[in-house]
Formats: sequence, C-alpha cells, structure tokens
Amino acid sequence: MAEDEDARGPRSDAEETAGSSVADALSALEPKGNQRAVIESRADCTSVDAGAGTGKTTTMLMRIERAIERGEVDPDDVLVLTFANEAAGSIREAVAERLDPAAAAAIDVYTYHSFCYRLVRDYAYYLGYSPEFDVVTERKRRRIVGRLLATNDYGFATATRGDGSPDDLTAAVDDFIQSMSQEDVTPDELRERLPEVRTLELCNEFVLWLERTAGQDLSFDNEALRYFNADDHLEESRSSLVEYGKLLEYCREKIAEAPEPFREDAVVRDIDRYLRVMQDTVTNAIEALSLEDRMTKQLPRALFGNEIWRTATERIEQSPFGRLKHYVEFLRLARHYTDVYADYHDALAEEGALDFDELVRTATGLLEDGAEHRSADGSNGSATRETIADEITGEWTQVYCDEFQDTDETQFALITELTDGPDRPDLLAIGDKDQAIYGWRGTDREGLDRLADAYDDHRGIELELNFRSRQEILDLTNHCDYGSQSSKRLREVGRTPGEYRTDSDATAGRETGFETDEDRPDRVVKIESDAVGPSPADQVATTVSRLLNGEAENVPRRSLEDIAVIVRTNRHAQAVADELRERRIPYEISGSPRGEIDPGIRTLVSYLRVLVDPDADAHLRRVLLYRYRLSEADLATLQRADGSLYDAVMAVGPDAEVESTALEDPDRVRRARDHLAKLEDVRDVYPLSGFVQRFREVTRLEWFLTSEEREELERVERFVDAYTGDSVIGTLTPSFVDALERTLQGGGSERTRGTQSADSIDVMTVHQAKGLEFDTVLVPYLSDEEWCVERDYAQRARYRLLAATLDDEIESPLLADLATETVGEEWRVLHVALTRAENHLFVFGSVYDYDGDEDELGCATADACLSGDIEWSVAGERMELWSSLRASFERVRETYPETVVDRTDELAAAASVDPGTITYYAGYDDRYVEPLETRDAIRTVHRLGRLLRGETLLPAADAASHALEAFGRFGTDRGDEGDAAAEIGEADSTRRVPTGRRLSALTTDTVRFPVETLSNATTLPVALRHSYTALETHDTCPRKHYLDHVVRAFDDPTAGVGGTTARPETDAATATDSPLESGSRLVGTVFHDVAEEAFYREYRTREAWREAAVRQLTARDLLEYREGVLGCIDRFFEAAAADYDAPVADWEPVAAELPFSLEDVADVTGDVVGYIDSIRRTPDGELAVLDYKATAERIAPADATQLALYARACERRFDEPVAAVGYVYVSEAVGPRVDLLDADELPPWPTVRERLAAVDDPSFVETTPGDHCQYCPHRSLGCGPDDLETLGDD
Repeated sequence: MAEDEDARGPRSDAEETAGSSVADALSALEPKGNQRAVIESRADCTSVDAGAGTGKTTTMLMRIERAIERGEVDPDDVLVLTFANEAAGSIREAVAERLDPAAAAAIDVYTYHSFCYRLVRDYAYYLGYSPEFDVVTERKRRRIVGRLLATNDYGFATATRGDGSPDDLTAAVDDFIQSMSQEDVTPDELRERLPEVRTLELCNEFVLWLERTAGQDLSFDNEALRYFNADDHLEESRSSLVEYGKLLEYCREKIAEAPEPFREDAVVRDIDRYLRVMQDTVTNAIEALSLEDRMTKQLPRALFGNEIWRTATERIEQSPFGRLKHYVEFLRLARHYTDVYADYHDALAEEGALDFDELVRTATGLLEDGAEHRSADGSNGSATRETIADEITGEWTQVYCDEFQDTDETQFALITELTDGPDRPDLLAIGDKDQAIYGWRGTDREGLDRLADAYDDHRGIELELNFRSRQEILDLTNHCDYGSQSSKRLREVGRTPGEYRTDSDATAGRETGFETDEDRPDRVVKIESDAVGPSPADQVATTVSRLLNGEAENVPRRSLEDIAVIVRTNRHAQAVADELRERRIPYEISGSPRGEIDPGIRTLVSYLRVLVDPDADAHLRRVLLYRYRLSEADLATLQRADGSLYDAVMAVGPDAEVESTALEDPDRVRRARDHLAKLEDVRDVYPLSGFVQRFREVTRLEWFLTSEEREELERVERFVDAYTGDSVIGTLTPSFVDALERTLQGGGSERTRGTQSADSIDVMTVHQAKGLEFDTVLVPYLSDEEWCVERDYAQRARYRLLAATLDDEIESPLLADLATETVGEEWRVLHVALTRAENHLFVFGSVYDYDGDEDELGCATADACLSGDIEWSVAGERMELWSSLRASFERVRETYPETVVDRTDELAAAASVDPGTITYYAGYDDRYVEPLETRDAIRTVHRLGRLLRGETLLPAADAASHALEAFGRFGTDRGDEGDAAAEIGEADSTRRVPTGRRLSALTTDTVRFPVETLSNATTLPVALRHSYTALETHDTCPRKHYLDHVVRAFDDPTAGVGGTTARPETDAATATDSPLESGSRLVGTVFHDVAEEAFYREYRTREAWREAAVRQLTARDLLEYREGVLGCIDRFFEAAAADYDAPVADWEPVAAELPFSLEDVADVTGDVVGYIDSIRRTPDGELAVLDYKATAERIAPADATQLALYARACERRFDEPVAAVGYVYVSEAVGPRVDLLDADELPPWPTVRERLAAVDDPSFVETTPGDHCQYCPHRSLGCGPDDLETLGDD
C-alpha cells in the first residue's frame, strides 16, 4: 500500500479500506502547499519528490479525479502503475471509493510485471511466444539452474563457495543470475568485460602466494609477533614485513614480464597498481610497529593476512589483502557463472518462457519505435501498417507511476519508452528519494532526477508539508547528517517553527492552537542504552509497559494499538518479542522472523502448491496427513506405486495399480482424489479470489484449523484480494503460491507490509513499516554495530566490486570507496523508521567505538597505515549513527526544550524497580483490569502447579476422555456443572484421576490432526543445540529425542498417583533410559555446574570445588547425590593425559561453558549452537578443548562427533590454533582419565554433518523399540515392545 494522508491529518492504510471513510475524506480535501502545483501541472512529464507523510498517493488521486471532472481525460485513458500487489490493490480500492463505480472500473491499475505480462501476452505471436507462455518465478529459476548444473559439465566445481555441496552451488549461481539480470547485465557483456578464466587464475596465483606467506610469517605462528615484548621481536617483525613487501614487488615483476595481452588487461593493470599501493601500506605498517603500543603487533596479520574479526581485531572489517582476495576470487567465479547464465537464457528461449526481468525488457522492446505489426489479413502495405508502439501508447493519455524511487533500470526504460514522445501519454511520476531503501535490489534512487534529462517538457516539484508527524519528530530527521546525499526539510502542516502544539489540534487539521505549559507531552525521547544496563530489547519492553500503564514521564497513557516497535533486523524483532512475552504484553510480529508458518496454514500453502505442481510429493504428503488424515501405512502403499504420489492418488480404483482393497481407509483417499480433481477443473476457470473461495468450500480446510490459524486465514484472504485483477497471476499460478509463502513467512519479501493491530504491540522491521504510521514509535538498536558493522565487508561487497569493474566511471574498484551509496541507503532506512511516528518517538542507541578497548586494534591505527591512494576505510560502512542522531537531538532540543527530552535516568530507575503487582492485561477503555498482588500471584501459581503435579488439573487433551465420566457422576443439568467444577477444583485425594497420557484421551473434539502427524506440525527454531546427550538419544530412539530434546515433552506421571512405574523426577531434557542412569545424569549435571562456577570464581583447590558442590546440592535438595558428585570432583583432580605429568586440574583455564555457533552448515536448518565445557592450556602452552564425561563407558575416537563439532567451532574463535581436543572422564567406571585426540582421529566433517542433519530432522513417527523402552519416561505412548507392560510392572 502507498502512504495516504489527507490535508486534515494522517491516515493509516487500514483506514483507507474502511468503507466510505475514504470517500468522505477525499471529498473534503483541499490541496495544501505544492499539492496544487502537482494537480495543475500540464508538463509532459511531472516528477514529484514527496516526503514522508506529505500525501503522495492522495495527491495523485486528487489529480486523477480533477482531470476527469474537468473533462481533460476519460477514465479509460488513465493508466496507474506501481510495484507491489498490495499497493495496486490499495489504489484500486481508493479509486473505487473516490469515483463513480463505472469510472473507477475503467481506470487501468497494474503492477509493472502485470502490465508487461499483458503487453507480451497481447503480442505473443508477434514476439514468437505462445499466449500461454510461462513466467518463471524465483523458485522455478533456481530449479532450472540446478538442472543445468546437474546435466552439464562446467568444470568449475572447485570454485564453489561453502563446502561445495550441490545446493550451495545452485544457490550461488542463482544469486549471481538474479543480480546480473536485475542490473540488466547480459552474458555477452560479462564475457566482453571480464578477463578470461586463465587470466584470473594466474592473478589468483599471486593471491595464494601472498596468503601463504602472510600465514607463515605475519601471523602469530611467528613467535616475534606472538610475544612482541623485546627489541629483537620488533626487528624480526619488521623484517618479516620487508620480505612480504619484496614478494609484492616480485608479483609485479611477473606481471611486467607476462605477454602483452595479459599485462594490458584492464583488471590486471588495476591489480598491478594495487600491489604497488599495498607496498606503500607495508612501509607504513613497518613504521607503525611499536613496543610501546603492543596492539600494533596485530597490524601485519590483520592488514596482510585478513585475520580480522578475531578477539583483538574484531573492529577491523576489511583489509588491503582481503579486498584483493575477494575481488580476484569473485571475478573468477563470475566468469565461470557467466556460462551458466548464458545457458539459462538459452533454456528460457527453448521453453518459450520469460522470467520477470526479461518480461519487462521484452515489453519495453515492443514500445520502441520501429516495431511493426501486421494486420489480420497478413498484408503489410502502408495503408494497414502501424507501429506496435503507437498502438500500445494510444490506449492512454495519462500515466501515473507511484513509488518511482524504487524503479530499476529496466522499469525506467519501460516508462520512458511508454511516455516520451510527442504523441505519447503524459507522465506523473511520484516518489520519495529519502525513502529509497531497495538499492540492494537494483533500484535507482536518482530515477526521479533522471527524468529531467529524458524529457524536453519536464517539471519537478517537491512536497515537504507533512500531515503526519509532529515538528519535533520531523526536525530530528531533518537535522541528521545524511552524508553526501541531500534530503528534504519536512514541515508540519499549520505550524510555525518553535511553537508548541496540542494533541487536540491534530484532529482539527492542526491549523490553530498552541500548547500550554501544562500540556506539552514528550514528543522525542532519547535513551542512552549503554547507561541503562539491560539489553535494548529489555529497555523497550520496560518502556512499553510504562506507556501502557500510564507511568511514562510526561507521555499520556497509550493503548496497545498506539504503539509500534520498529527495528532494523528480524533478529532484533525476535529479541523484542521475547521480552514482551516475558512481561505478558500482547504483541504481533509482522510475518515471522524465524520464517515459521503455523502448521494448518502450512497445509493450505502445500495444498495450493500441489495444485500448481502435481509432482510436489512432500507437499501432497502433508495434505494427505493433515487434511485427509491418511495413516502412515496407506501413505506407504501409495508411495510404492510407480510415478508420483499425485499419480497414485488420482489412480486409486479397482483397475488401478493401487487397489482400494490394499488401503486401510480407501474412502479417505477417494475423498482426496475427488477434491483434487474438482479443484483441478476450476483452477483456471475462476479468478483468484473466486478460486480461493471455491477451494475453501470444497476442502473445508478451516474445520482443521485452530482459532489462531483461522485468524491467519483472514490474512491470506486479504493477500488474495490485493492480487485480484493482476493479470500476471489472475488465476492460481506458482508465482502466486511463492508470493503467498514469502508473505506468510515474513522477511522473505522486502515489500511485505507490516501489521497494524488493535489489540497488540506491533513489532516489525523498517522495510515492513514503510507506508505505515503509528501514534507512538520506539526505535531501538540505533548503533553502528547493529546497522552497518559487518564481519568481512569486502566479502559481502563482492557484487559491488563486480559492478565497479563493469562501470567505466570507476577507475579502480580495488581503491574506490564503494560504501558511499550503501551508507546513504542505511541513513534512508533510518529516515523511514523515524518518520513512522505521529505524536511520540522513542529512540534507543549507543555509540560504537571503532577503536575498541586498549587490548584491541583500533580502526584509526589500521587506517593510518593505508596508502593515501586507498579511498576506503578498514571500518567498511561507517555511519557514526548514534553520534549523528545525538547531535540532531541536541539541535532540536534547543528549539523545543520542553518536548524533546532525555529519559535515560528515568528508564534506568524504572528498570531496577520490582513492580508490586502483576497485571492481567484485560484491555483498556471500557474493559476491566484486575491487579493481583505479587504475593497472591505467587501463591496462585504454586497452587496451580501442585494441581498439575497431582494431576487434578489436566491439560485439555488429557482431560477430554474423562469429561463425560465426571459429568455422569455429577449430573448433566446445567446447575450441576458448577458444582462438579467446584468439586473437581478441590483436589479430592480419594477421587480416581487419569494417571497417564494415552491415545484414547486424544479425541476428535480436542485434536484436529491425527497423532501420527504431530512430528511435522511445526518448523523448528533456526538455532538448534546439539549436545552429546541429544545425539546419543537420537541414535537410541528418534522419538525419545524428539520428545526430550525438541518439544521438551512432559514425562509420564510418577507412582503414587495412579500406579505407573516410579522413577526419579527429572527435567525432560535430562531424562534417561533407566533410574540408575538418571542418577548418573544428575551427578554429571551438578558436576558441570560446579566446574563452571569454579572457573568464574577462580576456585583452584579440590576443597573449594567440594564446598561449591555441597552448596549447590543443598540448594537443589539433592544431597542424596553428594557422594557421586564429590567422587567426580576427586577424580577430576586426579585425571591426567598420557603425555603430561600435571593433572588436568592444574592446566591453565581459559574458558568454561563457552557458547559457540556454526552458521551455514549444509543440510541443517539455521545455526548449530551449543556450549563447550572447558578450554584449557596444556603444560606446553597450547589450547585444548575438553568435554567432561560422567558416563560409564569411554567414547571411541570414531564416535567423537561432539569433539569434532567443537573443534570446527573453535577454528576461527581464537587467535591461535587449537592443538588438541579430548574427554575428561570423571565417572567411577572409567575415570580418572583424560583422552586427548588429534584432529586426524576425529570423525571427518562430512560424517559429523550427516549426523547433525539426521538430528536436525526430528521425527515423532520413527521409533526403535527395545529393552531401553522399559525405563522410558514416555511409556504411555505404547510404542515399546509388546511385552513392555509386563516387563515394566514387575
């Protein structure tokens, strides 16, 4: 949706769709400021740079309406183009509300892609396509790329990124093709502009020489640099740099001696020049080395070994060598990928298909002068000949383009070809250069300015009069330092700078009225996050709580619908949501930051996917399980048939390969078959909205959805309505299903609109917030660290380096500062965030120190070493965001000292206050809120907990099968129900209550899906913890792993309540296979906790460890395990490795319970995270990674998956290599013992990855019955051996 504000005040997108309110508002509009100039402009091309909240779309609609009213244009002569389908839907609704229905229906409203689809379809035969040509979606493009890589031998497998898996390679090539296509760079252009592969391979040899030398001589393998505390260390370090400089000169000599075609290549010349510049940098680094500043020892490895983002070099984001390395490597890859890019175009041509970029380019070609169209009789004489361009452009006299700042090169060319010329339509292009935040998608912020050069009769107009935000908020963004780019100065309508306004003025058009001294609420509030203490997310949650309770200083109480939290990333959104949840504050995240979709809605998407892609067996399997409740046996029968699962379902019958008699429940399969056939028949008949309605009627899918999922279904319907009328996807197509899935996942589409909730705090990213507005906005995480600091800037900027190579205006991609535009875009993202606020804006931030602490290498020190020819900084993209915002804040406070305030101290005081009441938030306004005193609340929670443990209070599913029995005893009369409930609540110890979870307790009234499908009900969080216990449990029984380590399921009730097998009460996460093992696990858990405490409190003696153990056991009421824990401690202090005399307890401790995270592990969803028990230095001074074991058996090296995982995690964690990994055995059966293993003894990484992948796909369905089942805490599920009950009860 586009921003829509009228002259009377701000309006939200949700309000635009609220019946006749839009029509009423627009009918009362009077243009203000430059709006009238826009409406009255008669130029062939009018470009409007309209600031946030200035009424962009409203101004455009007023111009359309008045042009029609004056008879200047007929409704069917108007064409409106925009980007997103939601925006197109919004404009259609606004036009329909504003104009006569017939006139509104005559106006053409399209997205760019739907417009181009219509043109190409209408002239398909002329272009050599079928009118039913396919539009290749992103998903299908990736499939084509994967097929090309699988069927062709391109010979560059060794050039792949990551671990070289086929999926990684496909993703890398697909990203490349998408990027080049968006930039309108063809394969032929790449082949012409990039060096030959052999040339780049020779250049890469230089890179490898430099990297190898830096790794040997400039890293901490060089003892002089490692210790760096004596004059001879300084001299040796300088000598190493001198030798490195000689190697640079040697590389240059090799270039000079090479044949002319090689040395005269433009890229090679740039590399040669850059090597000379690196020599100057080496000289500067030699001079910078100093024993007085020991951090200068980091310079050689950081600048020339690219060892950045380490413990002491984490402030450095790019280095001279890193720039060269990533540049050469990516050019080499690009040259390889170009071959696939060319074959991809050939594949599209062979299939007669177009992707979205080619769709726009093909349509643009139709608009170029000179394209001819034969008449229907086939003649081409002058009397019947007409240009296709004239035929198309003659359909309209006025063209309107919304959000023009988001056009890319291909779309800009389309618009200019459509409207530039004496007989072409007039153009109104409206947008906001300050909200151009999609540059990474190839959009051009300067598109509005370029129109002045493209048209002879052009008029440019700026809209700066804001109808949304208070002037204090506008001035905060007006005064920000946006770098080299210019920005508009937004002004609040009807307000003189320096004067205060009242809230009541907003409802009257803000034309008159001034705030009294008592009526001046805070408009802009600044919070210094570093001074408050807790995390920014905690600060936000505290502020929200205070706003809802009316406790915020000088801000009236706000309601849930007033407040939005706008953040930079989905990670920030989830952190804020977690803190809001902790405080029981209702919230809604736009989309889902983790990419999760509720299982019922996932089934709906899968059903639609099957209808457009019958070969999607995985999706059909979900549909058959969830909607039609097929058993696993029937699914297995269907899948054994030849062909796809879809073919098997459709062919079920007496004469088919799959006979009905072979199925346990053939009626369910037949029902699925009939529904699929019926929907297949109507898929291409109904328009999209009509088909979805028919889909719901046929499948009755909402019967199988939870209440929350039914609410989500309404969101699906809104999304469908936004697409209705779009001729690209007017019917059900793969592109629609892709777009729907991205929208539901959130973050998958950069144009996904955020939500505006009436009963929740809205949490969203800036991109999702664009076009929305809220009374009160909180913007946390305002720091360079959260907005622009990157781990390895040059690696992430590789596409910008490639683009610079293709840009004739950039002399040297290696020397040029390519961060200017991306930093400018980050400032524009901030501008969007700040201008969402109407009345109150809270900003939370902190200064990022680019020079770090005294034990870190600062950016200033590293920058001082760079040659003067280098234009960039080692800091990569440097914004100084909070410093700039602080300066702007102080300027605004000088003008508005009473409404622009710093509330850091007040928030810090509030964050440390323990509230005296717990509020069950029942609502606001006319809804009653009942506070519960803290002591009473705690007492109530404990009472409910006792009822749960005693099984008098049961979960709904467990209680379902006993409801009838209870009401049978207590009577079915309505008056008896209250007595029955009261008696149940008394926890009568004499009444028999259910003692276990049985499938019989899960009735159709309480379970919407069959129990056997629960394993696939939800998508797991992106970060998974893989402990040894979890891996071991998965190997023993996947179902037990799923219950204990994935969903943290409750154990069966213990004996004493109903007679089930007794077992020690343990957390599900530590539940084990037997009571004996349960005790050993508890012993091991306490030992680990004692070891962690000992590290942080620096316990060095056995006595201190034992005291800590007794203290922890007493606190947990686990003194019966005292002997076992103390025995482990004794054995720990006696344990020693074979090659060392000193026991492991005497080794220098470096870390304990060290968290780690492995990103991008192939075949594993999200990151692999966990904790390493201990890292110590061996007596030789080398690092050793250790894992404590209180188990009864030693672990063979071949099974040491956990250690291999730890070793992988530590590879780049420390400045020095990890020399050994091992187990410290402290159990009575094995210990005391330390087994140190070499890297070649550990399982290879592919084996580890396979095991992680298996655990990453947890399954409730898969079981391995055996003797271990007799001690399983989930025996009531009945999945053990047949004789389990007898065995367990003996």
